[in-house]
Amino acid sequence: MKTYLFSFEKLDVWKDAHALVLLTYTATKKFPTSERFGLSNWMKQSSLDIATNISLGSGPIPRKEQVEFYTKAYSAGMVLLNQALVARDLGYLTVEHCIEYRIHLEMVTGKIQALKKSVV
Repeated sequence: MKTYLFSFEKLDVWKDAHALVLLTYTATKKFPTSERFGLSNWMKQSSLDIATNISLGSGPIPRKEQVEFYTKAYSAGMVLLNQALVARDLGYLTVEHCIEYRIHLEMVTGKIQALKKSVV
């Protein structure tokens, strides 16, 4: 049986965003249990929002809506970076892990911006 790939699954930016989700879930496992429904949950949701909005923007929808979804994905990336910085300052993330987030987010948000420009 051959597996059908949806259009978003073919996008490098979605693949990178998906990897960021996995990175976030791995990183937040080490957070204190008191943060289970706080910062940990917010970071997971923000990372999921990036990948989700990229997938929503890649569907058969008008260009204006595509741009809106890609803008939301970019914004979710900024939220995730802010949350990673807070986690770093609270001692939940190491400086190295925070740098890894920043590098990965710069790559993903740059690709989101390029994707957004391609549909305008």
